[in-house]
Amino acid sequence: MIKRSLLLSLLFSVSGSAQSLEDIFTEGKVSGNLRAFWYDGDRELRIDRTALTVGGILSYKTAPYAGFSGDVSLFSSNGITSLTHMPESGQTHNLNLDGSSINTLGEAYLQYTGHDTSLKYGRQRLDLPLANDYYNRMLPNSFEALSIENRSLSYTTFKAAYITGWKYKGSDTFVSPTYSLGIDRDIAVLGVIYSPTPAWKVELYDTYVRDVMNAPYLQVINNEIWKSAEGTAFSGALQYLNERSVGDHAAGEVDTYLLGLRGTLTKGEWSLSALYTLIGDQSLLGTGGRYEKMGWGAFITYTDLQIDGESENAGAEAYGTVLTYRPASTFEISAKYMKIDQSDSVQSNPASLTQNPRPDSDEYNLDATYQPRKEFRLRTRLAHINYDPESTIMFKTKAYDENNVRIIADYLF
Repeated sequence: MIKRSLLLSLLFSVSGSAQSLEDIFTEGKVSGNLRAFWYDGDRELRIDRTALTVGGILSYKTAPYAGFSGDVSLFSSNGITSLTHMPESGQTHNLNLDGSSINTLGEAYLQYTGHDTSLKYGRQRLDLPLANDYYNRMLPNSFEALSIENRSLSYTTFKAAYITGWKYKGSDTFVSPTYSLGIDRDIAVLGVIYSPTPAWKVELYDTYVRDVMNAPYLQVINNEIWKSAEGTAFSGALQYLNERSVGDHAAGEVDTYLLGLRGTLTKGEWSLSALYTLIGDQSLLGTGGRYEKMGWGAFITYTDLQIDGESENAGAEAYGTVLTYRPASTFEISAKYMKIDQSDSVQSNPASLTQNPRPDSDEYNLDATYQPRKEFRLRTRLAHINYDPESTIMFKTKAYDENNVRIIADYLF
């Protein structure tokens, strides 16, 4: 594991003199995101959940010296009222189950920038398909890694990361990415992003975990497939992920895929999106859908709108639509609908690797964001999910409805 002392020794090593060391720190910058999070869930047949949490992220970044700089960030989450103890949900191997406060050094890295290249070493947040910060509640995921970005070719960004540890967003502990499998394996990621015009972007990544899986991922985005003289525009995106087990098959025999489609029609202050996801005969590995085994990032599906991640279950087919209204730069409101058809036969098969099975479901969300100035942001979500007890045989007693409210207030500086 990467220690704070290592970061400090590296920072001192690039200091040519006491004067340059003084400049590195006195010209550095403090930033932060202070957050309050309110959650209230009313669930049939299960325990209701309510939580009020305050905390956030406080960061300090040094001034650069010969291309080198350093960053440290304290992550803090302190429950005023905590979620009910629920050992069957979430990252059970990497979670403060007792609701205790989280106060940890979430980021501590040395960065070098030069020659069209940025290199980071240490604890850091990442933005990769299967390893990302998942910053949708109080704190983000963070990783112990070496990451590199290079922009030496026009319109092209090359990415690479070697990840040796990760901290789930609800934990203060860094563990091996494969801790829950009983082995210690690292994650290697290679990627390239090609964007020849502002409208087009093609992303290709490969995520490899020795003895676990190999997972190539492709995403193609066109933000202006069609545009009328009156300003109506249509954009679209496609994503495809393929996962196969490798080596010792520590997570079992894995052979599955994700296919996603997204189309958006925009006119003035309004936009309407149609979303689709199809999952192969096994759950996806390496994403939030595999809470009990792995889960290094947010759900990557376009249909990731729902309370839980059922659209990544084995055999799931999801349909969604989002209607958004933006009357001003400071306000946005969206009405969202998601339908997920689950495969009872696939989920009943142990080979499907489904850890979080559910019946078919319909979900309705109303989300709003208000940001009157750059320092203050308020977000709310009203959600209702309806599980269909008649859709499967094996989950009739587990079918339930849920209503929940989420309010997130941020102060950014």
